[in-house]
Formats: sequence, structure tokens, C-alpha cells
Amino acid sequence: MFNTKKFTAVLLSALFLTALNSCDKAENMSSENAVSQTGVTDIITPDENSEEYDLGSYRISQNGIKLYYDESEIPTELMLTLEKYFTSFQNNDFELYKSCLASDYIERYNKYLIENYSSNDKEYSLKDSFELQCKNVRNLMIQQITGEFDVSDDTEHSGNFKITRLKAEPAELGEDETTEELTKKFFSFLDDVLDMDYYSYISEQADSLKYFTFFVIAEGEDGEEHRIISEMDIVFAEKNGKYYTFG
Repeated sequence: MFNTKKFTAVLLSALFLTALNSCDKAENMSSENAVSQTGVTDIITPDENSEEYDLGSYRISQNGIKLYYDESEIPTELMLTLEKYFTSFQNNDFELYKSCLASDYIERYNKYLIENYSSNDKEYSLKDSFELQCKNVRNLMIQQITGEFDVSDDTEHSGNFKITRLKAEPAELGEDETTEELTKKFFSFLDDVLDMDYYSYISEQADSLKYFTFFVIAEGEDGEEHRIISEMDIVFAEKNGKYYTFG
């Protein structure tokens, strides 16, 4: 796979050309790139003359999203779950969002939100938290379109987006740093708010934990692709071949 810095640099330069969009549509409709029973196409390597050649090889999901990952490091089922997770924000689909979360997390965190964030006038639940996340992701898109950090007064843009590319790769480790340490740190917030060693609890319940870095590329209402999330880390728990996250 290509490295993070190269992927980011190429995205900032060549990815957003209008001509590339028409090329993408042609590729998506190609019968040679049919989606298999795994939910993705075979690996596609762009032509050397393509503007996206330096981005590396990818697969296309049944939703037409280009997925950049190494199957030996990021299982296809995990990649498709990551796609579902962010598609839930794209479509404001709370039920799809919940399907990507660990059931224990849904119960415990929903209870925490109700007990700590509700007011006399309104109960604040996991659904309210989800709606806030949807708004935050849309604000990221508005920031990319306008180049402005504060978009609170923006009435011109909705922030609506359509995911076009997702990339996932193992997290880069610092000197003497381990994936287990990063995973424990990821759960530290939940350890505090749930008042328990949630990392240990999930570790015992899950078949494995996957900690990795991801990127989200999406088309905005301006018709161009934007990198709305870059080099963010996330954890998924695996149970019986299925993957679930915590946020």
C-alpha cells in the first residue's frame, strides 16, 4: 500500500480534477469491475497515465465508493463496516449507525448520556449525540468548501456530502509505542465516563480489537471531492467475523 503522506499529497493536488470524476463514473459502470460476493470488486490498479495512479490500487464497493486498503492488514468486512459507519452520517441514518456499534456500548453510553446530559425540558440520548456528529461532519465539509474554520454563521451551504473514497491502514507507531497502548488510550474516555475498565471488559468479550488510521474523501455540494477527515484513529471490536465500534 501507499503511505499516508503520499496519499495526502496526491489528494491535495490531482484528486479533485473535474476530468477525474467522469473517469470514476466510467470505471464504476464497467462490467469488468463487478462487485463479488465479498461486497467489493477485485483490486483495480489505475492506468499509469491516470491522475489517480499515485493513489494506488483500490476496490469498489456496491455503493460505488473506492476503498483503499491492504486486505492482509484490514479485512474487507472491516472496511465495509467502516463504510457503513460513515454512510450513516452521510444519510443521517441512526439505525445504520447503531448497526455499526457494539450493543453493550449502545446500552451503557446511552444511559450515561441520559443521566448526565438531559435537562428538565429534554432527554439527551444516543440519538441526539448521533445527530450532533452528523452536524459536525457536515461542518467539516463546509470548512473545506469555504476555507473558513468558523462556519456557525454560514447559511449558504448545507454541508451535505457523498462519500467517494475511504482509506484505512495500520496506525503509525511512535518510538517504543505499541498498538495495545494506543488501544487502551482510545478507551480511556469510556473508562472514565462509564466508571469501569471498559478496555479490559471489551477485550475479554471480543475475539480481537482492530486499531487503525483512516481517511474520508467526499464530494460536496460544490461538485468537488474534499478530504473531510484525515489521519484519524478508530477501534473496532471483532466478534464472530463481524465488526463493531464505539463512538
